[in-house]
Amino acid sequence: MAVNLAQLPRAPGEPAPIGAARERGSRGREEGRPLRRLARAELFAPRRVPLAELVVFTQQLVLLLRGGSGLAPSIRALASQTRRPLMRGVLERVTDRLESGRGLSEAMEQHPEAFDTLYVSIVKGGEASGQLAASLAQLARILETKRLLRERIREALSYPTLLLTVMAVVVVFMLVYMVPRFGELFRDMGPELPWSTRLILIAASALRSSWWLLLPIGILAGVGVARLWRRPAVRHAWDRAKVRLPIVRTVFGEGYLFQLFSSLGLLLGSRVPHLEAIGIVRRSIRHVEYDRFFDELTRHVEAGRGVSPAFQEAAFLPDTVKLMVATGESAGALDRTMLDLSERYRESLESHIRRLSSLMEPVLLVVMGLMVGFLAVSFILPLFKLSRMVH
Repeated sequence: MAVNLAQLPRAPGEPAPIGAARERGSRGREEGRPLRRLARAELFAPRRVPLAELVVFTQQLVLLLRGGSGLAPSIRALASQTRRPLMRGVLERVTDRLESGRGLSEAMEQHPEAFDTLYVSIVKGGEASGQLAASLAQLARILETKRLLRERIREALSYPTLLLTVMAVVVVFMLVYMVPRFGELFRDMGPELPWSTRLILIAASALRSSWWLLLPIGILAGVGVARLWRRPAVRHAWDRAKVRLPIVRTVFGEGYLFQLFSSLGLLLGSRVPHLEAIGIVRRSIRHVEYDRFFDELTRHVEAGRGVSPAFQEAAFLPDTVKLMVATGESAGALDRTMLDLSERYRESLESHIRRLSSLMEPVLLVVMGLMVGFLAVSFILPLFKLSRMVH
């Protein structure tokens, strides 16, 4: 169970009864160390439950419910098996609320650090329909798909990140240790040095003499970027760039569409009202173009025209998707249609992630080769000049 900081021993300066202090003696000193470690663990614990842990919890809860176990005993058993203090504390508090007579969705709603609005709404729909295990099973599949997509993206970025790190280390090593030695050799050449060599020598001198400025400059740059990021104009420009840049627009676009169709399909399948479902999905997809789409979607639903007119007007959707949504709504199978579309975009997204990863690796290798070549040529040319001067 997570440690309540209010229940930790008194601070050293706070008075305590003399008899109690004597009674604690060495035992108090021995117990103080693990308590302090647990307190530090609470302070530095993550603020949100990781998606992978939420997926495992949901899958195991489905298995227990389908096996005939009660809801509260199932969650209590899963809490006892959970290693992370944050998730364990959340599950124990959820179980306490269940045993006091509250519903599962109401108990989970008190813990947004673990269960977002989408999760709570799916649970609420499953409770209302009496199909809680089926709703959780469908939710577990979608969450597992999201987790796998994140893993694919991490794997695709791991090798390029390694290459960039190696490139940065090599450049810093050359500027700090190698370039100054050549600088002493080229000192007498003056303006006869090529511009690239002079540029590298200046950068090396600045790095060696003013390296301590890197930390404050980095902090100021981070603060400046954070302040810029809060401006709506900057966020909107970034949103537009994500779906227009030639290389990454397909990945971002299909990622948003997968999230749109999977979330709407789950919510509508759990009998969540259309307007409520639209509001939940809108909060999970924060994009300027999708904001306009959700405005139109809300307007058409409020007018009683359904969701297909808004999908027909959306410029970012292909005609086949528009036709499938209209057909699914007219047949009364809109939730199934949207889940089918989410599966289609999942497969396409995985394919594009693999393709992007295979494209990035040779590009970064070429960039690394060009940088090494630039450094090499910048020092080979002055060496040739020096050899001519000697002869």
